[in-house]
Order: sequence, then C-alpha cells, then structure tokens
Amino acid sequence: MSGIKFLLNRYKSITGHYPTTEQGLAALVAQQLEPVSMYGGRTVLDSMPKDLWGNDYVYRCPGKKNPDAYDLFSAGPDGIADTADDDWGK
Repeated sequence: MSGIKFLLNRYKSITGHYPTTEQGLAALVAQQLEPVSMYGGRTVLDSMPKDLWGNDYVYRCPGKKNPDAYDLFSAGPDGIADTADDDWGK
C-alpha cells in the first residue's frame, strides 16, 4: 500500500490534485493516460493493484476519513468496505 501512496503523491505533484474517486487507481495504470501521462508518456502501474485477498483496494477522493486528501485501504478478508476487518495499512 505504501507504493500506491507514493504513486498517488507523484500523481498529485504532476497534476496538482489526486485522482477522483471516479478515476480511481486506474489513473495510475499504464493504459489510462487521462488526465496526465506521467514519466515521459508512461504512467506507473502495469495493472490494478490487489490486496492480500485478491481484491481491489478501496480508494476514495475526497476521503471519508481524510476529507482533505484520500482514503486508501483494503476491505480485508470479507471484501466489504467499511467493516471491522478493513486494513488501513497502519
């Protein structure tokens, strides 16, 4: 998860903002070139990252927990966001 956070900060340093919830982490994937093409025409991920249980990470911007930035977490083993087993990577 720390790698994804690094890439989100890199994205923000280029665009001035984090990807929206609608854009999601797909904004960091090589096939997704909007709204910015990073690293001289290439973005930074080859595919969507998965958590330890093989599920997509939950990304929200603005975040519910972090309204001035974003929320990024794993929905945990049950795969359902906003439940007791969510993993915020702390």
